[in-house]
Amino acid sequence: MVGVHILHIFGIAKPLILPTAIGANIIGGLIFGIGWGLLGYCPGTSLGALGEGRLDALRGIFGMLTGAALFAEVYPLLSNTVLEWGKAGSITLPQILGMNPWLVIVIFIIGGLAFFRWLEKKDSNY
Repeated sequence: MVGVHILHIFGIAKPLILPTAIGANIIGGLIFGIGWGLLGYCPGTSLGALGEGRLDALRGIFGMLTGAALFAEVYPLLSNTVLEWGKAGSITLPQILGMNPWLVIVIFIIGGLAFFRWLEKKDSNY
């Protein structure tokens, strides 16, 4: 977050902020989460698990490829319906909150550090 924002300030990189569609994000997140929960692998780790010889990862890889193919086939039907629900344009969290991006970044850093500290304390109880 810090690095991307610094690169943006100096004009080295320009973040590509895609238009937000709340309905598509919710439906896609649910499908992704259910698949991840059923399989126990995220897409990246399923490929790594296959590389380690875990054949159960093939289900996840097959599921990803099947899901991508199905989505490609039904996309024309969805393009003017589900994928349009809750269109909000190209927005960012600082814009939604009406805050300076650096303040949002500092809040995320503090929250992340607090979360890691909590995990360390939790782990030391065992």
